[in-house]
Amino acid sequence: MTDQEIIDHIKQEKENHPVQVLCEVLEVPRNTYYQSFHKVKSTHAMENEAILERIKIIHAESKGRYGAPKIHEFLKKEGFKVSLKRV
Repeated sequence: MTDQEIIDHIKQEKENHPVQVLCEVLEVPRNTYYQSFHKVKSTHAMENEAILERIKIIHAESKGRYGAPKIHEFLKKEGFKVSLKRV
């Protein structure tokens, strides 16, 4: 299970059991659980999501023929400021 799945499970079960017990049984620090309420996506993460969506579209339109260098050129032409390594 990922941390997020564990946190979601704790949120569901906290009505039936104390959070402290759930965290101990699932071997998750309570701090991890409580910090999950304050998570905000970083600007970089949001940019990555937008870039990834565009990469998927370009790749699909090319029928899977374009690799990172060609997709990088398309993204640059579209105004994305992204390195080849990031693509």
